[in-house]
Amino acid sequence: MVIESYDFVIATLKEMNDEKLNEKVKFFNGQEYTRAVGIGTFEHQTHHRGQTTVYLRLKGITPPAEKLF
Repeated sequence: MVIESYDFVIATLKEMNDEKLNEKVKFFNGQEYTRAVGIGTFEHQTHHRGQTTVYLRLKGITPPAEKLF
């Protein structure tokens, strides 16, 4: 499901131009941000993936492969 969600976001971003990315939309917290801010949210997952990878390796577990693009 995670890979499917990445594919969805990537496909959606490919369809957007600068004008669309600069449109403001309401986020889950009721605040308005540009769509471009959502890209930062998507990229933020790499931070958590990195943390999880280190934790798994410290436990002697090989993390599953990940291919975003």
